[in-house]
Amino acid sequence: MPRQDLLQFARLAYRLAGYVVPPYRSQFSPKKFTQPSLLACLCLKEYLTLDYRGLEALLVSAAELRAALGLRAVPDHSMFHWFARHQVKPRLLIQVLEAAARLFPRRRNGRHVVAVDATGLSRRLASRYYVSRLRHWRHPYLLWSTVVWTKPLVICAQPAQRGPGSGARFLRALVTQARPLLPIHRLLADADDDSEAHHRWLREDCGIESIIPATKGRHGQPTQQPYRRWMQRYFPRRKYGQRWMVETVYSVVKRKFGEALTTRRYWQQVKQAFLRGITYNLYRAVQLGVLLWRWLCHRILFAVAS
Repeated sequence: MPRQDLLQFARLAYRLAGYVVPPYRSQFSPKKFTQPSLLACLCLKEYLTLDYRGLEALLVSAAELRAALGLRAVPDHSMFHWFARHQVKPRLLIQVLEAAARLFPRRRNGRHVVAVDATGLSRRLASRYYVSRLRHWRHPYLLWSTVVWTKPLVICAQPAQRGPGSGARFLRALVTQARPLLPIHRLLADADDDSEAHHRWLREDCGIESIIPATKGRHGQPTQQPYRRWMQRYFPRRKYGQRWMVETVYSVVKRKFGEALTTRRYWQQVKQAFLRGITYNLYRAVQLGVLLWRWLCHRILFAVAS
């Protein structure tokens, strides 16, 4: 991993947390470490797939990284665990995610396209070989749903709940959470969200163009519901092609940050899934910023050489 990218990620996480979280929770706090610094350290932990002891060891050996995180001393690994368990709440992580999504520029015409989908994150670190040998053992997972802004590949909303189950139950909550953040013009979803009620609510109440394949019901039999019947007859395949962007986001998250959650308690697993969404948005912002800077340097050097 490039050193400059890591420092830029740490600075961005610290500044973003400073906009949402106050420096100290109480006026009687020891004021040894600030809440934005600890929250940025948790994002760095997910970014590098470390545990609390590994995060402490990294900060001890990297003075420049401590300066980027606003740390004058290195917190103990138990401090990170206590802060993640008692001070970090799901609603706070939702606010941080929204602040991270606001880092990306929006279109002037307001025609933003989002894709909705759900995936599973393993709640245990058991190997796949061990799970395959236990044929009658049910491997639990956490159902993580997201609204992905397809143009910059950014997560705008994310609930999580115990699996197995369908992600269709989160559709209205996802759209309600993402609409104040991003003016949605078109929503793309898979056949799991196929419902006439969803089409009616999105198109008539929210003013959002919904594109969902109408596959539920008897195969080959036309439906009598107007929106689903239109989807069966005139399905816009070219517009629907952008839905696969959400699968790209899930692939990046699982390859870089892992597909298994390391915490054991349920609410800690929910918060870790939210932290991974925030970490992905910060990683995406760093990548887009670094690529833009490298492109500008290349253009400048090319102009000087010519």
